Amino acid sequence: MKKEFDEEVFKEMILYISERCKDKPHFDTAHLEKILHYADFFWYGHTGASISGETYLRRQHGPTPKHLEETLEKLVRDGFLEAVKKPRVDYTQKKPVIKKAFELSKLSKEQAEFIDTVIVDVVDLAIAREDIFWQYRSNGEEIPYETVFFRRRKPLPRASWMKRKISLTAMKNV
Repeated sequence: MKKEFDEEVFKEMILYISERCKDKPHFDTAHLEKILHYADFFWYGHTGASISGETYLRRQHGPTPKHLEETLEKLVRDGFLEAVKKPRVDYTQKKPVIKKAFELSKLSKEQAEFIDTVIVDVVDLAIAREDIFWQYRSNGEEIPYETVFFRRRKPLPRASWMKRKISLTAMKNV
């Protein structure tokens, strides 16, 4: 059963992650998206419910939280975050930077510790590109939380995948 989206929990996740990653030079909104996604999906895998209830959509470079932009705008408007842009060689890095202290009241201690482990995996160890389950959705399509249970599958070589896809399509038509 899918949990309803809780904007206050989602805001707190963003603030907590931004605070924990403030000294990581490569942390940016792309990392934030991945950390939010992995935290919600892996927590769902362990407990049967996500942390925030956020909906994640498939985009070209990975899963994206549906409410991220509007929530970041609210946090900037309320003075909690600053959206810092830094020019890089081939893109502009967008980094959410904490501006005001906040109280951790919506996340449990266990959830915060869990998010810390996800931060290490995503930012420090750069595992985000290893998972491929989100890639089998169409752009803009919602990624079901249940896909977390299929995350360890290795990608098939293109020819094998097409062959398998064709045989699955044929089976549906029987």
